[in-house]
Parts: sequence; C-alpha cells; structure tokens
Amino acid sequence: MKPVVVLLFLVCAISSNPAAASDSPIFPKPRQIEVRDEWLKLNKSIPILLPQRPSSDDLSLGRFLTAELSDRYGVALQMKQVAGLPETGPFILLGSVSNPLVRQYCSRHSQPPSEREGYSLNVDHQEVVVAGNDASGAFYGLQSLRQLVQRSRDGVRIRAVTVRDWPFKPFRGLKLYLPGQENIPFFKRFVRDVMAPCKYNTLILEMNAAMRLDRHPELNAGWIEFGKDLRYTRRERSWGPGKQFQDSANSDSADGGVLEKEEVSELVQFVRQHHIDVIPEIPSLTHSYYLLTRHRELAEIPEAEWPDTYCPSEPAVYRLLFDVFDEYIEVMKPLVIHVGHDEWRMPLGVCPRCKGKDPTELYAADLNRIYSHLSTKGIATAIYGDHLIEALRGRKTKHNDNPGGQPYDMPGALSPELVNRLIPKDILIFNWFWDSKGNEDLDEQGIGPQNEVNLSNWGFRQVFGNFEPHIANFDNRASLPGIIGGAPSAWAATTTLNMGKDMMFSVLGCANLLWSTDRPDMTQLSLMIQQRMPELRSALSSTGLPSQDDVAIPAPLKAEKDPTVQIEADVSSLIFLHACSKRGRIEPAYMATWNFADTAELLGWYEVMYNDGFIETVPLRYGVNILEADWNKGSGSKSLAYEARLAPRSDGRLDFAFEWVNPRFGIPIREVRLRSVSSENPVTLSGVHVVHKRPTGLGRNEHQEK
Repeated sequence: MKPVVVLLFLVCAISSNPAAASDSPIFPKPRQIEVRDEWLKLNKSIPILLPQRPSSDDLSLGRFLTAELSDRYGVALQMKQVAGLPETGPFILLGSVSNPLVRQYCSRHSQPPSEREGYSLNVDHQEVVVAGNDASGAFYGLQSLRQLVQRSRDGVRIRAVTVRDWPFKPFRGLKLYLPGQENIPFFKRFVRDVMAPCKYNTLILEMNAAMRLDRHPELNAGWIEFGKDLRYTRRERSWGPGKQFQDSANSDSADGGVLEKEEVSELVQFVRQHHIDVIPEIPSLTHSYYLLTRHRELAEIPEAEWPDTYCPSEPAVYRLLFDVFDEYIEVMKPLVIHVGHDEWRMPLGVCPRCKGKDPTELYAADLNRIYSHLSTKGIATAIYGDHLIEALRGRKTKHNDNPGGQPYDMPGALSPELVNRLIPKDILIFNWFWDSKGNEDLDEQGIGPQNEVNLSNWGFRQVFGNFEPHIANFDNRASLPGIIGGAPSAWAATTTLNMGKDMMFSVLGCANLLWSTDRPDMTQLSLMIQQRMPELRSALSSTGLPSQDDVAIPAPLKAEKDPTVQIEADVSSLIFLHACSKRGRIEPAYMATWNFADTAELLGWYEVMYNDGFIETVPLRYGVNILEADWNKGSGSKSLAYEARLAPRSDGRLDFAFEWVNPRFGIPIREVRLRSVSSENPVTLSGVHVVHKRPTGLGRNEHQEK
C-alpha cells in the first residue's frame, strides 16, 4: 500500500499565527522582491554561461553554484564559455557589471542597483540572471539564488522572482572564537552556509595564543595549560589573590588548543573567498591571560593564580605584545586588528610600577602605543569603548565593594576632554553598551542610546557590539553619523552545539537588521528563524539527514501508554514528534565552558533498544531539540530548537520534529522508550516517523515514487 506522505521538509506556517511567516523566500528580505508562480526546472542541459575570458570572480561564482547543485540536489550543470548572450534560454548567468555578458543583459533589461554590494536577480522559466554592481553584489545575488532552489517530487526547480537589493549598513560583522582543529569543518560550513547567505561581510576572530607562535612558544604551552586547568577545575575564570574580580578567560578559543600557522592562513583565505573580511581580535591590557601564563613578571598582579592584566608601565610588555601582533599580521594580513581594551578592573595601587599614576593617562598611553605600532604597518585599530564612557566606568576611578574580599578602587573612564585630546578618532569603537532595554536606571549607569550619540559627537566610527535583534529604535539610531553597522558576539567555543543553541537567533536576526529594511517584531522573527532551522541544520551537518533523500515518509507510529513505541526494523533515522509542557532552563554556553551540553536543561531521553540488547540514549535538551507545546503563544524568544522543525498539531499547539540518525545501520531496532526527568515539565511523545532502510535495486527517484 502506498504510504501516507508527510512532507516534513516543508516548513509549516502555524495556524494560530499565520501572519508570522515571512512572505519572502529569501532571507534577509530584499529591498524589492516580486515572487511569481512560475518555475525554472533544472536539468543537465542548462549551461552556466561564462564570457570567453572569464575573470576569477566569474569562475568562482560558477564553481560555487555548480558545487551547490551537484552536492545538494544531484543536478550536474556545466559551465560554458560564449562570445555573446543567446537570444533565448534556458541559461544561467552570474556576475558583476564587469562581466561582458552581464553588461549585455543589463543593456536589454534594467541595470543592477548602483549601491555598493547591490545586485539584481531575475528568474523566469527560461533564464536565471544575477547581476551585481560589484563582485560582492554578484556574490550576494548568488546567495539569494541559493534560497530559491527547491527539490520537488518531479525534480529540482528554481522559483521565479524579480529582485533588486542592497544593504542597509556597510559593516555586517560577527564575532567568533577561532575554531579548534576538530571544529574546522563545521566552521567552514558555518561561513559558507550561514554567514554568506545572511550576507555578513566581516568576521572578528578571537585569537589569544591559539595559533602556533614561533617567536614565543612558551605562550602556546601556557595557553594549553591554562585551558586545561580551568576545564578540570570547572571554572570559567580565576579570581585575584584578594578575591578581586578578574576578566573572563575565553580559554576555549580554538577549543583550548593551538592551530598551525598554515591552518590559520587557510581559514582566513577561505573566509575571504566568501567576501568576508577577517579582523583578528588580540586582547591587550585586559583579558591578557594568554600573554601572562608564562610571563608573570609582566602582570599587574604577578602573584595571581592566573594574571589577566599586564602592567602598562612595563616596557617589556610591548616587546612581547608586538611580537605576537607581528606574527598574526604575517599570517592573517589584516586591515584592522581588534585589540580589546575593555573591562580594566585591576585594584589601583597594587602594582608598584603603576602606583600613584593616573589610570586614565596609563590607559591612553597604552592604547596610543599600540595604535602607533599598528599604524606604521598600515593597519587600523579597533577597541571596545567602555573606558571612554564615564557614566559606565566611573570618573577616573570606580569603587568595588568586593563582597567576600577586600574593597578596592579600580580604573574608570577617560573624561570627554581626555577622549577628545588623547584618543585617535580613526580607532573603530565597538559599542556593546547600547542596550538600556527601556530601563532608565541602566541609562544612568552608562548603558543606553546616549552613548552612541556621544561617540558620534566625538567623531568616532562605531559598531554595535554584542549586537542583538531586540535593539529599540534601530533605524533612527543607526542613522547617526559614524554608525556603520553591528556585530553579534559568540563567547564560547565555535561548535555545532554552541552555535545552534545560542547564536542562531542573534546571527539571523541581526543579519536582517543590518542588510534588510524589513522589521518584523520579535514574535515574527522567532518564527521566521525557527522555520529556517531545518535547512540550517541540514546545511551545517557533515552527512545530512536520511529524511532529505526520502520525500515520502510513512505516517507516525503512535506511542503506547508507557510511552513505548515498537519499531522492529533496520532504520536509517527516527523522527520524534514531541514537546515539553513549559519553558525549560537554558543558559549561554560560556556559563559552563567545561560542559556545554548541560547549559541546556535535560528534560528526558529516549532509550533506543536494538535487537541485540544494546541501548542507545538520545538526550532531550530544551532549546536544542525540543521546546514547549505553547511556544508559538509567546511574545518572541531567543529559545529556538536548532535540531527540530515545527510540526503543528490540530489543536493549534506544537510538536517539534527531531530527527535522530541511527548510528548502527544494519542492526534492527526493537523499540523506543521515553524517559522524562521530572513530572514538573514532562515530555509528551505524539508519535515517531520511521525513515526505513531503502530497498535495494531502486535509485532515489524510483524509491520516492514507491
């Protein structure tokens, strides 16, 4: 009997909130888009056209699309060099206006937008044309085109659209940690399949001592020792000897390990191939554990277990720091280096070399020394700007009551007069102190919109750092002179779990703010992003999901009262339809760098029993593969389920469909049993879809028709 077909691959609109679904198949939503009920069906006879003398950009675009269609959709197109544009299609053409074929097309039709990074995209039943105003615009047009390709029961097709598009802000950044060796493949997929389609153009990579440093191998040794100590003692940071508060350690950059220079260079080249500039973040003054693990003599508090701040009065500091800078410059060849300079919390008067000196003058002298070193190499400087804001850091000094330890004063902020006189105005400021959340008390504490006004009046260019989609009144605030964009920040290791659990709302939501002029509310935005989770998980998976290759999935097996589901089959995967009763606990991954997984509450697990008696357990973690059944009734949440897709119930509530891939192909599964951790937030299992072992002798297309 022909199975009941459940198309779990298609994103479902939630019946209780139909307006929440985006009306655009492209995200971020283009400035101008017309979607038509027309399709170009792809087949191997459709050429990707190149001019007779293709540029490296032309070839790169063609190869990108060829690989995309071949690897994901099984359609192998050929690139074809031609002298002129054919009168009729079908054909695909990708390029900027420097491509003679694109110029010929534009002379027949409309020109692409004149704005930098702008593009036009036209798809009908005969032609696909991406025309960029420049090379970046052509690349972003291709990223939009990728989102129009669909697999259907009768083949692969592209949705017909007419698009004109260009960015809202020129700086569209994302801050990540340098990946560890095991996570390099994921990092590359994240750049290619999240950052590029979201049209990010800048990546800030925190480096510390996570690259092989030939001039100072002791820093690599100390970095590894430091990371192990914090991990094995279950700490995110250490404290000063008098219980002084020290800065966060960020010791999970590169997973606490070290990459070779060749690996770092190759990663930077890969990122830049996706029209994304790389800014290394190399902390200075503060967050300098990586410099001081084996150089305590340079620390403000040498007797600290792990010193975090160097002494700005010690000349030897700069010989070490500039050696590190120079090695990174040789490998990464940056245009800008982010040097940190935030959260200077050292007790005043403890360091004998700095005792009695004005901390604001020490700060300015330290920053200018670094600025001068980078300037001589033609490299710009970026910093976090909190020590330029008196309301935030205090006037010259700030008192710390230090409960449980000795109270002390610590460095404050420069006065406006000192900022104007001592701080070069071509330093790029990362403003992470923008978010008052409508709280007047926070405004008084130096967190709020007045900060960007001050920085703008002082003549700085600035970026909203630690950027989040909930920023109030963004369009007006972003119109201030000098505000060039924003950058959400990840403060934990670059892993699939951490990016999926913590960052998807911020990454996609901020991409929409920075590229598009569409402004959904937080409820709409949450739904739009959750709807895209299946395609994101699929793209970021190294192997894909079995359900992607089997459009027809049988109706779900129902759970028994236990609840237990009898399987009795050799399966490729199981798709669980489940939900929890209420919102669960979820924390950022940086709250437990020694155990990322448990920052998402464990609500239960499945016990998968094989015929040979072996049992696999499948954890159910809130905000990873399960959410509450009334999630769609909320007012918008960063809690999304990266590993699940929406599955609306008939009563308007939700299940979340989580596909678990069987790690033991060939061994039949007897049954699956659900175990809930607590009766206070039990998991309900509505059913299980089984993606069966494929019958032999059938190709994919034949299998789908059975």
